[in-house]
Amino acid sequence: MAYGVSFTNNSDTVILDSEFSRLVVLHKGTYNGVVTFPTPVTSVEPPLVFVRPDGSYTLSYALINGSPGNWTGFSFINGGPGKYFAAAFKSEAKAKYGFRVWNPAGEVIFDSGTPAAQFTRTISGWTYLGSSSTGQGTSRANFTAPSPLNSGDYMMINNIGMDVSGGSIRASKLYCTWEYANNRILMFTVGVTNPTSLYVPVVFAKPIS
Repeated sequence: MAYGVSFTNNSDTVILDSEFSRLVVLHKGTYNGVVTFPTPVTSVEPPLVFVRPDGSYTLSYALINGSPGNWTGFSFINGGPGKYFAAAFKSEAKAKYGFRVWNPAGEVIFDSGTPAAQFTRTISGWTYLGSSSTGQGTSRANFTAPSPLNSGDYMMINNIGMDVSGGSIRASKLYCTWEYANNRILMFTVGVTNPTSLYVPVVFAKPIS
């Protein structure tokens, strides 16, 4: 950048820059299927919603509710109860005193009253465990990957609501199960022609002070 403010840590990694927003926690709390944010998230793109189930639950049909500039909450079938936070690369002017940074367009990109979030890890490779019948004319294909669930990380649900391509003629519905007993994530698809490979990444993050 030609001018502005930039902070680096002891590893010379940029942690704050006046041209780029950090991933900022805008709302957090508990959920049990449906959440309405205390105030709408005004970003153009949907906020990134991260959840941490209190028990071994299956998440499905995840939706980020609202529209560009007016994201009002999220919902899914099952999956609760648990804790969540909603984040975006967009800060808000919340602190009564402290430190605030604007970008060249005059948008607030850092406010000391809004905590940041940090991406911690991803899962991009899945092991196919086999298929079974649902008894309703469809089948279930199961996938898993090593994924410690005792780290305090939250999982992003934005892509869990998407369908995945079927093996030939139809899409398959995607589900995700947290298995605390086996300390792993179990993904499965339900459809008529399920694929035997899964390429959906799962992203984890946690709030930081």
